[in-house]
Amino acid sequence: MYGETLGKIRKSKNYSQQTLAAGRFTQAAYSHFEKNKSDMNATNFVFLLDQLQLSLDELLYIHNDYALSPSEQLINLFYKIPYNKREDLEILLGQIELFLKENHHIYINELKTVCEALIMLTIDKDLIGAREKVRFIWERISKYDQYYLVDIKLLNAILFLFDFETMSFIAENLIQQLTRYKDLGEATRLQNTIILNYSILCIRNNEIQLAIHYLQPLLADKKQTLSYVSFAVALNRIAICLTYQNAENVAMHLKRRDMLLFAYNDDLLGKRLKVEFNTYRCNSYQIDLD
Repeated sequence: MYGETLGKIRKSKNYSQQTLAAGRFTQAAYSHFEKNKSDMNATNFVFLLDQLQLSLDELLYIHNDYALSPSEQLINLFYKIPYNKREDLEILLGQIELFLKENHHIYINELKTVCEALIMLTIDKDLIGAREKVRFIWERISKYDQYYLVDIKLLNAILFLFDFETMSFIAENLIQQLTRYKDLGEATRLQNTIILNYSILCIRNNEIQLAIHYLQPLLADKKQTLSYVSFAVALNRIAICLTYQNAENVAMHLKRRDMLLFAYNDDLLGKRLKVEFNTYRCNSYQIDLD
């Protein structure tokens, strides 16, 4: 119950119980809620959060003594781990299995399956087996009229496991679904990430024009919402695409990439992007890569 936590936040803002209740319910009813003697219905609970200008995520974080809950820690860790790092995936899988022994959690259970599929891929290079293991996730979400952010993040994590036709259908659906969340910063960042992920998958499958179709608006219209990492990746991938068109401004994009990473002193990302460029550029394209 979160009444006591809301009470602490209310007091820190110097609001009285009566002010916060705002005639929506009695001061006595609200007092009982703060003392964890009664529950608050969902409508009134959301009203209180709005009065305090507090998101549910922030409330839960404060309630948990300024820490993520165990389930949130696992979810956060999953989305930070590189999906080709077998050792890290195995450690996470062990933590997930321990958590699930004591807790029922639908989303964590699906993350467990994804971890198992990714480990299968790193050990046996079994793309078909990994794809079949997670296919039920796509089949479940594809039946929804609306995809929610947690669903979109999960599909983005397994996008590369599917054949290109399915992958394209999923990615374009995700990008479109996220337009509903146009005023939510997290959704904008997620859409940018999906476009970048989809672009390299297009390049790998020699769908250069499709990659450009998504990358160019990212730089032209959305560069204000890109992190420096995403901006550098986008510049790198457009440069790769332009090598297939023998365009003259490949070097310009690479120079912008390098200047950006120099400003942030990110040599590691710079090395990774140079490897990516050398791996996927058109083989016939001649450019000074030093």
